Amino acid sequence: MRVFLIHVRDPQFYALPAKTRAKNGRIRVMGFPPIGIMSLSSVLKQAGHECVMFDQANPDTPNEVILEEINRQQPDLVGLSFLSTTSYPYAKILARQIRATNQKVKLAFGGVFASLNAALVKLQCPEVDFVCRGDGEQLLLDLLEKFDDPASVAGLTWAKDGQVVQNPGRPMERHLDQWPFPDREGLPLDFVESMPLDVPAVLSMERFTTMQTSRGCPWPCVFCDIPIFNEGKWRARTAAHVVRELKYLEECGYGSVYFVDDHFLLQPKRIEAICQGVMDEKLTIQWGIEGRVDSVAQHLFPAMAKAHCRTVMFGIESGSQKILDRLKKEQTLEEVATAVKNAKQAGIEIVHGFFTARRMCPRHTKSWSTPIRSSKNITGTCSIWSLRSKRASSTCSRPGSANGPAFPL
Repeated sequence: MRVFLIHVRDPQFYALPAKTRAKNGRIRVMGFPPIGIMSLSSVLKQAGHECVMFDQANPDTPNEVILEEINRQQPDLVGLSFLSTTSYPYAKILARQIRATNQKVKLAFGGVFASLNAALVKLQCPEVDFVCRGDGEQLLLDLLEKFDDPASVAGLTWAKDGQVVQNPGRPMERHLDQWPFPDREGLPLDFVESMPLDVPAVLSMERFTTMQTSRGCPWPCVFCDIPIFNEGKWRARTAAHVVRELKYLEECGYGSVYFVDDHFLLQPKRIEAICQGVMDEKLTIQWGIEGRVDSVAQHLFPAMAKAHCRTVMFGIESGSQKILDRLKKEQTLEEVATAVKNAKQAGIEIVHGFFTARRMCPRHTKSWSTPIRSSKNITGTCSIWSLRSKRASSTCSRPGSANGPAFPL
């Protein structure tokens, strides 16, 4: 079958640099690659299907071009991938444009927000035939195999006789090594390594991509979708499989990679094995990770730095212990200062933390620099976000979360 996968973006969360094209002629984008649809594309191709990908960040393929290609190539399925509430409106607009010009093609939504709000999404956007919940690799293969029998596809939300049908969910897939590496060459784009989300900071001009070495996080932070999406579980690829992909990326000319794991700093033995594998293979590719400040793997920061880990992103969230407690972060300001200090002293170049706004609780918020600066030479950077809602929701979508290829993330 022929499948189109489209990564829908909020225009605020990517940018095109002044020098639009890289040396290889590809358009350059400041933003993260759409690793979800890239992962699904490789799964589809391995199974013998044809897959064409589009990224709304590509100025050469605006919606008008995508619509033309759909009507010209007549795919069996068009999957629209979007992450959160900010990109949802753009996904609905494109879905309605597709349906207005093509009544036959099947449309599917997927991603974190769609997974957690599947029934509501199906009601709000009836033009879409399917909403796919959770991990997308096997779900997508099953859907294509049972196109005429959606009731038998676990993890699918659809409609029958005007009523929304929620098929039973599918169990979490723990054997992540079975899937092929993402299809990074299927999009004519090169990505510039920059700070995640909408922080306008270029980190390097090396050829850049992302990887996912694990999925999930077991902590119960109330503002985060990850514990719900992953059912409180953490799943990981083996260290050997991770090192093989790093080696492959270096052979392809990539100089930098960011691990979009929800929490990399779990299972110290795996981290140690990854670092040792990088050293044994004599790899020089730089990498970055996200993790919690209370990780028990901090003694491995020196090994990570030696294996070319350049960036650590901490979810600090607030300079107020009261706010941290309300958010159920289960961490202290002292742990924040210790983690940043340990990472910097280990030689990790960039240590970054994300904060909510100070105005939430000014009486209980220390100076923003206090948790991340413990001496003149130990300094990290931070992004400050405005949390305007009166109450955090346990089902809200985190703007920067990346849970792997939820169909299609």
